Amino acid sequence: MTDDDGRVLNAEFVVELDGPAFALLLESAGGRGGLAPSRNSDYTTALELLLARLRSRGAVLVDALVDSKRTAHLPETERRLLDGPVSLAAVDDLAALRLQLTSRQGRIGQPPGAPKAGNNRKRLRLRLHVPGYSPGEVHRLSADLAAGSSVSLASGRSSAVPPQSRGSVERGTVRLNEWWRTDPAECYWLEITNRDDLGANVQALQRDGSGRENWSYALVTALRPGDVVLHWHQTQRQVPGIVGYSFAADGPFEDELVWHARGSYGQARPTVGRPQPSWRYELADYTALPTPVDQVAFQRAEAALREIRARLEAAYSGPLYFPFAFSDSRPVRVMQAYLVKFPAVILDAVPELAAIPRRRVPQVEPIPAGGPGKRRSRRASGSGYVADPLLRRALERHAVRRAGALYKGWTVEDVGDRESYDLRATKDGEEVHVEVKGSSGLADTVELTRNEVRHAHGAVTHLVVVDQIEWARRPSGEITTAGGRVRRWVAWTPMDEDLEPTRYRYKLSDSGAELMT
Repeated sequence: MTDDDGRVLNAEFVVELDGPAFALLLESAGGRGGLAPSRNSDYTTALELLLARLRSRGAVLVDALVDSKRTAHLPETERRLLDGPVSLAAVDDLAALRLQLTSRQGRIGQPPGAPKAGNNRKRLRLRLHVPGYSPGEVHRLSADLAAGSSVSLASGRSSAVPPQSRGSVERGTVRLNEWWRTDPAECYWLEITNRDDLGANVQALQRDGSGRENWSYALVTALRPGDVVLHWHQTQRQVPGIVGYSFAADGPFEDELVWHARGSYGQARPTVGRPQPSWRYELADYTALPTPVDQVAFQRAEAALREIRARLEAAYSGPLYFPFAFSDSRPVRVMQAYLVKFPAVILDAVPELAAIPRRRVPQVEPIPAGGPGKRRSRRASGSGYVADPLLRRALERHAVRRAGALYKGWTVEDVGDRESYDLRATKDGEEVHVEVKGSSGLADTVELTRNEVRHAHGAVTHLVVVDQIEWARRPSGEITTAGGRVRRWVAWTPMDEDLEPTRYRYKLSDSGAELMT
């Protein structure tokens, strides 16, 4: 197999069928003596990488056994390395799981009273359930795990599935098990973040810091209009907790994002400073909670939360994307992930969540039978429509202020509420009309209405674009804005070849632009 940088590892494995499940057999590691190279010296690196690639596919580790020749005579109960099945989607520390699988090997096959443990890198058999792979696709699964390869992202969603079964939606290498799709009450999600602009959107890279697709990021594509997104913030209040909620408004869209990822998913390799492909879903109507719901509230409800997860696991096979991680050695804690599913029943199990709406607002139309819907795509590189009206207005007003400041010595009038352009600038009998566009993203296109295009053809018009505007939403809901890159095109007339029909989109070019800041 190869690692994520293409380096060939000194490690061998094979995938085969083992009853109704797959089995991954990782060959043992050891020395050969003399000048010969050691056997499978990258055993531990390969094991942890395989677990990560299986997690990205929503796999369940059904069982794990030592499978060496020297232990073949022992019953499976004496060769077992796990206490029970493990949903890898719920594992936030793969290194700890890998250590468990290796450290427990040392005593297996050792004679009673042996003074020390034996080899902890024995031949290993992992029995697996991997959504999206049929029993006849052993070779495809093996190849995907060996190279970390991916398949093309499906363009739509699954059609409705019968109750008590799982929908399987392909997201590249991630196949989401949308167990909630047929239950309108299951409309809750939890964003876990420390971002300043809570309630603007949920947005995550299409691939995580190690270059693989990740279920927690892909869940952004599973939201539906009207879903309720709870926001867990690490630093906004005195303690980490749920500080507010928003409603899913529009999406999902393809976008670009510079994300300084944190945690076990994002720290696998250095941050890439350039924009990368992402998924984005617009939110609206952010509401701050008067008091955050912190870890203490969920620790008090830990027994109920464990029971809820057990009931869901009994009802649905495969990963649940549960919002909390449990341990025998420490209290319940929120998952180390970005976006997780928040089962609706948790709202009634934690009294502190009483302020969260208990119904779907608005009701979403059912998905029509007969095939998946088409996912709309929107790049972040335009100054396009923003679903949150407060944010849209704040960005517009900031851009108009920045544009007006360019015309020092002119009389500038804001006419955007009654004209098809935004500013009228006059000086010594000369009149200029200014069309202004603002965006928090990196804009290389702008959206124009029919009237805006017509007006620019009949009057002296300047185009001012303010992009990369910084903004933040305060706990009160107020939006503050700052900065931004300002560009101006003078004597501007949008040409037909630069416009796309139905909704005009004017392509910006560097030619003729004055870089003002």
